[in-house]
Amino acid sequence: MTFCGLRESEVYGLKNGDLIPQGGIRVQRSWYKGEINPTKTDQVRKAGFAPGIFDRLLTWITTLPDQSGEGWIFPSERITTPLLPDNVLRRWIYPRLEPIGLDWINFAVLRRTNSTLHEERGTSAKIIADQQGHGLGVHLSTYVESSLARKQAAVSALYSDFLALQAEQAPAN
Repeated sequence: MTFCGLRESEVYGLKNGDLIPQGGIRVQRSWYKGEINPTKTDQVRKAGFAPGIFDRLLTWITTLPDQSGEGWIFPSERITTPLLPDNVLRRWIYPRLEPIGLDWINFAVLRRTNSTLHEERGTSAKIIADQQGHGLGVHLSTYVESSLARKQAAVSALYSDFLALQAEQAPAN
């Protein structure tokens, strides 16, 4: 989820049949507070996966009790429903993060981190927004946080341009 930028409700709402053989997944439902719903934006979209993540998903599915297209990728103990994201945080993630002081991290933090890291590496804002299933405005205003280093670099570049222009316009001695 960290690398793909999906909402936790979308991740836990995935079924085996949602995998697209070319290395992606069809995001078409949400599993939120024990209810299956359409995605937050009511849109079905295709999300890309890195080959390594996609291969791990295919391997994971071979271990599941229901490997059919209707089986949940992350089934609960009952198999007929997916895991609840809050239970995953409470049972498996927070116990590992608490000893190192990172128990404040949640799925929203991971999603925003995904946006910011993509922005830092120069990924197109449109691609990030399409992958995450929201518009460009929401992406830029809510999900991306510019790092101090990038802000400093931008200001330094502008200041350098100013100094160069000033030097060009200075009277020759």
